[in-house]
Amino acid sequence: MPRLELKERLRGIIYQYVAEASTLAGVKNKLSPQIYLLTDFWESVKDAHPVIFTFIRDGVPIYDRGTFMPWKALLKMGKLKPSPEAIDMFMSMGDKTIKRAKMGLLDIVVNDIYWGVITPTQALFMLDGLPPPAPKHIVAEMNKAFVEKEKMLEKKYVNILEKIVGIYKDWEHEKIQEIKGAEIDKLIDDTEDYLKRLKELREEIEKRSNEKTIEQIYKDIFTILKEMFGNKSQKDIIEEFESSLVKKGKLPPHSTRVLRDIVAAREEFKKGKSSSHKIDEARKNAAILINDLIEYNQRYDLIKNNKEKK
Repeated sequence: MPRLELKERLRGIIYQYVAEASTLAGVKNKLSPQIYLLTDFWESVKDAHPVIFTFIRDGVPIYDRGTFMPWKALLKMGKLKPSPEAIDMFMSMGDKTIKRAKMGLLDIVVNDIYWGVITPTQALFMLDGLPPPAPKHIVAEMNKAFVEKEKMLEKKYVNILEKIVGIYKDWEHEKIQEIKGAEIDKLIDDTEDYLKRLKELREEIEKRSNEKTIEQIYKDIFTILKEMFGNKSQKDIIEEFESSLVKKGKLPPHSTRVLRDIVAAREEFKKGKSSSHKIDEARKNAAILINDLIEYNQRYDLIKNNKEKK
């Protein structure tokens, strides 16, 4: 059978024996045997693998068919010597480790820090009603939208973003092959500062968006109502709305409550007491109320036109 299949079958048999023996003995610590084919083990001996040397030097055979103890004796006699190829292989592991470590540090910037700032930055653009810019344009657009135009963000945060994007571009164009750990630490600190500021900016954008939403809702509804009842005070318009439309069955009974809730949400927002949830609820209810008012006006105009024709 194939060597891999043979090894797996042996593994299954041995682990079954271990489980049965552990149950019979009542032991709590589980044995974890390492399974080798004899030929694989010998290859490791010839390559002077440090783990195998330790195994032969310190291992105690429970059952031996004349293989393990001779190896143990040969090791003590200095007869098991690594080949020049094995020495080269183990010596090169140090260089490989350093190379992997440097690549790992660079990978933190390329795949973690870079996308860790790009993605939430794009999200802020969408929250502000703007299309998310491509990563290569994100620094310029961030500066244009939130520093110069909106004046909501300090320049130093755009500089942090620019530095991270710059490192990523240098990596893309193979201008840098490694990055120092001290620079990684500084980038991580700057990234934390940047992301904290983005969260604050999100709250500012949401607050401004809510203000625009509630003011637009209020304006749209009372523009329609003033066209219907004249340029009266808010209080008089609400009273006439209720007496002329709701109580006479021309609009649903809950319409007065919806209108009052919208006015209340606007007042609460001005006092800093309203929430995004209340604003969103007011927006949804306002859309229904506006449709009802438009439909009523269309019916009214239709009836009026029919009477004039007669």
